[in-house]
Amino acid sequence: MKSLKYIFEPKSVAVIGASATKDTVGNAIFSNILQSNFQGAVYPVNPKYSHVMSVKAYKDVMAIPDAIDLAVICVPKIAVENVIIQCAEKGIKGIVVITAGYKEIGESGKKLEDKIIAIAEKHTIALLGPNCLGIINTQNEISLNANFAIKMPHAGNVALISQSGAIGVAALDYAHQNNLGISKFVSIGNKAVIDESDVLEYLIEDDATKIITMYAEDIEHPALFFEMANKANAKQKPIIIIKTGRSVRGAIATQSHTGALSSSDIAYDSLFAQCGVIRVETLAEVFEYAKGFTCLVHPKGNRVAVVTNAGGMGVIATDAAERTGIEMTTFETETLDALKKTLPPNANIHNPVDIIGDADAQRFTNALSIIVKDKNVDAIIVSVTPTVETDMNAIATSLCDFAKANPDLPILANLMSLEPEPDFEQILEKANIPNFDFPETNIRVLASMIKYYEWINLPPTKITKFEVNKKEVSVLLDTIKQENRTHLSEPESYKILEAYGMKVVDYRVAKDLEKTILAAGQIGYPVVLKIISTEILHKIDVGGVKINLKDEDELKKAFAEINESIKNKKLDSKIQGFLIQKYFLTKGIEIIVGADAIPGFGSLIMFGLGGTFVELFKDVAFRLAPLTRLDALNMIKQTKAYQIFKGFRGQPSYDIESIAEYIIRLSQLVTDFPEIKELDMNPAKVLEDDHGVIIMDAKAIIEENKLPVKEKEKAQEEELVA
Repeated sequence: MKSLKYIFEPKSVAVIGASATKDTVGNAIFSNILQSNFQGAVYPVNPKYSHVMSVKAYKDVMAIPDAIDLAVICVPKIAVENVIIQCAEKGIKGIVVITAGYKEIGESGKKLEDKIIAIAEKHTIALLGPNCLGIINTQNEISLNANFAIKMPHAGNVALISQSGAIGVAALDYAHQNNLGISKFVSIGNKAVIDESDVLEYLIEDDATKIITMYAEDIEHPALFFEMANKANAKQKPIIIIKTGRSVRGAIATQSHTGALSSSDIAYDSLFAQCGVIRVETLAEVFEYAKGFTCLVHPKGNRVAVVTNAGGMGVIATDAAERTGIEMTTFETETLDALKKTLPPNANIHNPVDIIGDADAQRFTNALSIIVKDKNVDAIIVSVTPTVETDMNAIATSLCDFAKANPDLPILANLMSLEPEPDFEQILEKANIPNFDFPETNIRVLASMIKYYEWINLPPTKITKFEVNKKEVSVLLDTIKQENRTHLSEPESYKILEAYGMKVVDYRVAKDLEKTILAAGQIGYPVVLKIISTEILHKIDVGGVKINLKDEDELKKAFAEINESIKNKKLDSKIQGFLIQKYFLTKGIEIIVGADAIPGFGSLIMFGLGGTFVELFKDVAFRLAPLTRLDALNMIKQTKAYQIFKGFRGQPSYDIESIAEYIIRLSQLVTDFPEIKELDMNPAKVLEDDHGVIIMDAKAIIEENKLPVKEKEKAQEEELVA
């Protein structure tokens, strides 16, 4: 197995392409390593020089007499392959390829990249890049800055993984501006060998790293990322990610409701939601949230108290709390009495507490010492606006003393200043008290912390497996594949759902009018009449559905109208027959449960309000299969319709447990049969409590060419013989 210790914790580094010429990559990297006070040996490699920055240079790595752990390669692309071969011969197990011009430029670059991948894989080399910025380890015992664009950041407990070198530079600069210490930095570039999940695996075990931040354009292996994220949760190391590329794909928009509403970005949202990863929209949020978690204290609830010397700041915090679901706590009577005795007469003793603009450090300490005793307080935010009478450093120092005396209470600060780098920032940072410019940021960050710690404290749940008829589905899908079809008819869709324990409204299939009338008589009026065609997914759009047919005359009329509509629209679609269903009069709410296969992720399961307006209202939630019961329940709770299901304003409540069961059964179905590309149950009707769910309509599509080659050839031969 490749060890990233050779990259992050080398005892010796060779910079291949090190240069004495200023403003070159080789010069910048070698200079940064020297200036970072690297605790190991560093060797410049370049046949043009005898020395680089007064350090003896070597013509190639083979000429270095000592063992080398890490090689940083910054030579022209044409020389990279041979250099990596030499590194392999030298026994080097860690390589960072800075050089660009590989798969990011197209097919020609990809071929070159494939060659260096093959060498690295053959010799079990941990290779980072190519097309990357480099790495940083700020730990005193290593102190390595092997990159060409960034000076050594100050040490801390936040790691940063960046897929983009330029974003990495901007992110580290932002971290510096916000006084955020860095443990590790890594630019992963093209991810030829090492990807974000490999780096996560290393950082999870890294004692110096407590919080992991990421900039990603894609996730190479979502399933492995999911596994690593759960390992990070077990270590209580939050992962905060900015994932770019929120574009909706349009290729499947005409196939099904689920396909039209889903996208790879929604798959990422679902992935992150299911493994406790915090997704943010901006770089500013990445480091705001990371700074919040540096307090390393877990909020035990969502009740917050705000103490300020400016009433307006308290009002802003209160408004932000309402938006984010944070509760501005109500103090006990004893707390109010004590505050009234301690604070000036014109102070506001109710939350948010305004201790007036002339407050000094002692007044803040007095108020906090009272509030901390209130059992209704889970976290405290201290907001201070500077005045001529305010000693901000003294307040910061007293706040640190207070935090030290109350180690189990999350304390966030909002000490404002007109100075670019005020002294109190350093005072607060040393005590792990996050400080933000505005009170609404404190509230937003605290809300994220509360949500994360609630997530990791949830009891573990397992994937539910139901007893199903897998063989029946397998036989049916094999038949469809043999017929070179991708679309299932509605009755075929019903059969696979019934095989997985889901209830479908009573139905029959007929070929002509006579058998249609007979089927309706068996089911009992009123009925629904639909065309059956694997080429028409949305039957209503072509006049292929008639509902609430109360007797035989209405059925005959509907039969004629459907045939006439198909004829007038001059559809070339093949009609396999007619579907007769019981018209379901029982009250209930129409829902949709669907699945859409997303490349690289598996199946994305959707739930929401159903019917013809599902794409208009878009009250839907998504998760990736396979699902736990908790995943299914969270999907239901995420929708606005959840309030209706619970029983809104005296209305009856509906069978939420059965909805969750159908979501899980569908998840099991598409996990067992990944060739199912799309599947919609829309509408299904959820009935009142304990009365279940009934499927009213369904459609399914399978992937093309899913048969193994030998089976496909055999099927073709049998077809020819027949």
